[in-house]
Amino acid sequence: MEDKLSSLETGIMMIYIDSDSIDDDKTAQVTKKKKKRRHRIPTNDELFYDPEKDNRDQAWVDAQRRGYHGFGIQRPHPQQQPVPNSDAVLNCPACMTTLGLDCQRHESYKTQYRAMFVMNCSVNKEKVLRYKIPENRKKRWGHKKMRYNHEDAALQIEAQVEEMYHPVICTKCSTGVAVFYKDEVFHFLNLLPSHS
Repeated sequence: MEDKLSSLETGIMMIYIDSDSIDDDKTAQVTKKKKKRRHRIPTNDELFYDPEKDNRDQAWVDAQRRGYHGFGIQRPHPQQQPVPNSDAVLNCPACMTTLGLDCQRHESYKTQYRAMFVMNCSVNKEKVLRYKIPENRKKRWGHKKMRYNHEDAALQIEAQVEEMYHPVICTKCSTGVAVFYKDEVFHFLNLLPSHS
């Protein structure tokens, strides 16, 4: 009889263990299904994401810069010419609007740039900014022993060269960002460069 009891106990234990593992499997499957439902990955359209947008934007920028340099998009060449390097992309410091795609950094003043082709800029031709530069700075600062007299001062005033600039503002927010020189070059002074 002991044999029957021991076999009955082991059978009950087996059933008990098996029923628990079955219940665990069912609950595990249910939780996996819930997790799958909760963590559904949204599509690119649902995220308003276009994986090709960066490529299209870069093609647009390159086309704009080719147009500036006369490379033209519609030439019959099978291979497009590379766009010249730019030192930075220039942005307005107030509204961060793009002001220029193709510019050259000043050699001495690292925060100044010059460009011939700009966008979102307006030149105020009515207002003139004047800057006087002495023609020969060495004469003025070079000799400490020279005595100052009124005749020399009059000659120095006549010898001073006057440069004229026109102020340039951002068309979006009217912030002063550059000056326009008579050689049709924009000299940017106050801006946010993003180095390319």
